[in-house]
Amino acid sequence: MTEAPFLSGGGVCLRPLSPSDASPAYLAWLNDAEVLRWRGPKAFPTSAAQLGAWLDGLASRGDLVLAIEIAETGRHVGNIALNTILWHHGTAELSIMIGARDAWGRGVGSAAIALVTAHAFDSMALRRLWAESPNPAFNRTVEKLGWRREGVKRQAFFSEGKHLDIECWGLLASEWRERRISK
Repeated sequence: MTEAPFLSGGGVCLRPLSPSDASPAYLAWLNDAEVLRWRGPKAFPTSAAQLGAWLDGLASRGDLVLAIEIAETGRHVGNIALNTILWHHGTAELSIMIGARDAWGRGVGSAAIALVTAHAFDSMALRRLWAESPNPAFNRTVEKLGWRREGVKRQAFFSEGKHLDIECWGLLASEWRERRISK
């Protein structure tokens, strides 16, 4: 772990993503077809310089972008973000990438989404989060966390020779609080 966690729980620690995260492992995720399967095809590989430039520009974008680390080891396995934060409307888009394949299916994404959701509603005073994905694993995860399916973008994603649907999800702070109280 490069610095103290910003959020932690469920076996993960979330901390600000920084230029020092430009590791060979991170660069490998950005060029791994299986990691990027649900993000869309890339026409060009990502270079170390491009990754560095993207990381250098994070502070100026106004998004909350956090590294996901395994709490026990401090190993960086992915990133989670609140993008397109519209303060006036109290909304943001959630996005996540678990780049380390050996972390897939181990609850890492679920724990990170739960932490960021709680932070968005409790600390940032956001009112609504939304996300869109063709990834069945992501869609199952947010559904289990109480997100509501708001619609489908039919055949909006092309992968492996097929046009797939993108599922659209949303969660209101009031729904999240109600679910938290009822548990």
